[in-house]
Amino acid sequence: MMNPLEWDEPVPANVLVSALWSLLHTLYSWIEYLSLMVRWCHKVMLQWSLGGWLVTAREKHRLKQSQLAIKLQLQNVDKVPKHLVVVLGPEEPNYTMLSNYILWAYAANIEYVSFYDHNGLVKRNHEQIMRYVWDVRLDDTSDKLEWSRQQAVPSSVECFEAWPRSGRRTVVAFFSPEDGKPGLVNLSRSIGVSVRKRDLALSEVNIDYLDRQLQAAHNHIPDPDLAIYFGNICSTYGLLPWQIRLTEFLPLERRLRDSNEQHFVNCLLKYGKCEQRIGT
Repeated sequence: MMNPLEWDEPVPANVLVSALWSLLHTLYSWIEYLSLMVRWCHKVMLQWSLGGWLVTAREKHRLKQSQLAIKLQLQNVDKVPKHLVVVLGPEEPNYTMLSNYILWAYAANIEYVSFYDHNGLVKRNHEQIMRYVWDVRLDDTSDKLEWSRQQAVPSSVECFEAWPRSGRRTVVAFFSPEDGKPGLVNLSRSIGVSVRKRDLALSEVNIDYLDRQLQAAHNHIPDPDLAIYFGNICSTYGLLPWQIRLTEFLPLERRLRDSNEQHFVNCLLKYGKCEQRIGT
């Protein structure tokens, strides 16, 4: 039988530590659960917005203001890229954010904007971007965009096919690894077949000829002038190896989901100061 005098002894320290750790573990579990719920709700809302259900007037106003800010900051910049490529590395595609880059590119007078990720997710799911841009319907922008003919147009966005092909506009394209080295291999094979059949003279095969054939394969989109990437890792991830020999790569220094129009403008301002000295 326990001595009554032992009842007044203090609780061992290890018992207190164990109880404290149990309490902290329970608290952490609840915080983690709530965080998962918040992320899940955000994901659901994002999917709804891509369906056009939550593209609110406030969101449209924010995008319009971002376009005006870009135009104001670049109004005295003489050098802007003709073709901009947005390169995704390890981050997951955020289709709403990528759609913003189309609207920003138009505001910056960029004629071509392309998207590339080494998993091919953006190209396979490009219809989500097209629907979002169509649902936004910004004045002076939505009727000045043009989608590369190599992309499928969603049936719910019929008017995309009727968008003008003259005047100032921004052409949007999507690339994946299959457009890189495999494209070069296929072109080489077709040239070899043509030479063997004497449909093409070997003397006609030169750099200019290859440039023309590759541009024709990509709807005559010019070679990229600028490629922007996210984070601190500079890698081409297999992006169009022939077409990027003169491309300037600049970091956005932010993750895709954390980027905004000011980071975009900073990259363009930095590009405007770049000097290319070919062969010197």
